[in-house]
Amino acid sequence: MFISQRPAAPPPALAHAEPAYRQRVLDDGTLVELNRGARIAAAFTAAERRVRLEHGEALFTVAKNPARPFVVEAAGVTVRAIGTAFNVRIAAAGVDVLVTEGRVQLERPTAPLAAPPLLDAGQRVTIPFAGPPPPAAAVSREEIERALGWQPRLLEFVSTPLAEVAAEFNRRNRVQLVIADEALRALPIGASFRSDNLDGFVRLLEASFGIKADRTDAAIALRRAP
Repeated sequence: MFISQRPAAPPPALAHAEPAYRQRVLDDGTLVELNRGARIAAAFTAAERRVRLEHGEALFTVAKNPARPFVVEAAGVTVRAIGTAFNVRIAAAGVDVLVTEGRVQLERPTAPLAAPPLLDAGQRVTIPFAGPPPPAAAVSREEIERALGWQPRLLEFVSTPLAEVAAEFNRRNRVQLVIADEALRALPIGASFRSDNLDGFVRLLEASFGIKADRTDAAIALRRAP
């Protein structure tokens, strides 16, 4: 059984070395999508599937199995799935839970909640490390998309100015595109790329659009090729 506690922040060097997005399929077929720096540990038995979120943020798409409950522990909060998909994030103020499908039951064994709340699809709440939680809030589709903006998406551009394309990639990547030549801002781009394939997009610019890319750890500067 896990002993839950508020996790320490990872060393900065480790956080930057890890990829922005990872997927892990658990033994039962549950898909876990991990934001940068997230760590999990799974402990499955014949009676229960239990996962500890040690740090960061993860989206769980749970394989249905009523005979084996699926439980996520995160900094003293347990999230019990009832055939569902949900996002869990350990934040500075507490544990943030967002349900995108189905329903979950929330508990805090070390400081019990007034009643184990049920959270339905389209609802979100942050359970504080101490004290009573606020009421669950309904969230719109747009708010859900913003909250899960760290996940890779297919970005499709049709004669889109390079400045707008760069802004879309920059919203979803640690390494930022910088347009160092103002004349390039209006350059029309037609392409489809996953949002995490920044390197592939930059190679396309270099090969087909006459652009030179100067790379550093934090940014890629785009200029007209000489």
